[in-house]
Amino acid sequence: LLLLLAVTEAFHQVPSSHTHALLTPPRKMTMVEEFSISREIKNVRVFEGDFADDICEAVAFEAASTIAEKGLFSMAIPSGSVVAALARLDTEELDVTKIHVFFANERIGENKCYEGALESFVEAKGIPLENVHKVPDGSPEDVAEAYAELLKTHPSVDNAGPLPSIDMVLLGTGADGHCGSLFPDSDEIKQTGLGKVVLPIASKNSIAMSMDAFCAAKVALVSAAGAGRADMVCKALSGKYGDWDCPAGMVDAAGETIWFCDEDSIAKFNDEEEEEEDDEDDEDD
Repeated sequence: LLLLLAVTEAFHQVPSSHTHALLTPPRKMTMVEEFSISREIKNVRVFEGDFADDICEAVAFEAASTIAEKGLFSMAIPSGSVVAALARLDTEELDVTKIHVFFANERIGENKCYEGALESFVEAKGIPLENVHKVPDGSPEDVAEAYAELLKTHPSVDNAGPLPSIDMVLLGTGADGHCGSLFPDSDEIKQTGLGKVVLPIASKNSIAMSMDAFCAAKVALVSAAGAGRADMVCKALSGKYGDWDCPAGMVDAAGETIWFCDEDSIAKFNDEEEEEEDDEDDEDD
């Protein structure tokens, strides 16, 4: 597969039992490439530069279509740049009273993710505070249990399956491959597959949604920009990682997993794909 950054948009669909037919929102012209690839199916969108507006478009599209379908929209968010991008969210055609915000991770008592959400978009966009589900105080074990119970019982979250299915999860990533508060080779990422929803992290006095919870979501948007993440992006998209050493690569939402990358973060993956294609051509010769 040779990926050409010179084109405005390219798309390659890899057949998979995980593929779902989903509507896709209109794209801004900053996107230079789109393809799907996987170990688990991933939709990858590559942009020339800042893609904050495109994150907002994706969120607005999912919110509008989900509210039209079931009357409410649930979204789980971390902290950092992916949440700061929501300051640009266009809510003119959205009923913001139907949007419910949960947190993918949080330090108990510090509430950095909650405060970041209020500052970035909640207050400016008029989302009711009662729709922003703050992580309570208590021990990590008690808080994890209480937050999991909230997700299992809240009307904005689909609980028809074995795990709560949030409509959309937004995730930032680190160069080490972490996403949310799930770090490589940590006790928390090794809980994957056990059906847990929210995990206590006693060492940090915090909680984190599990990988199982991320994978139960309808849509997961994974953000990875910059040359510093190129090695991680290459590992995650190629599937060349161990059981627990690249949590970001493990995200495989029930409906669609979308990676937002820029030309710097996708560069190594493109180079390796081109090298593999050249090797295959040599073998054919």
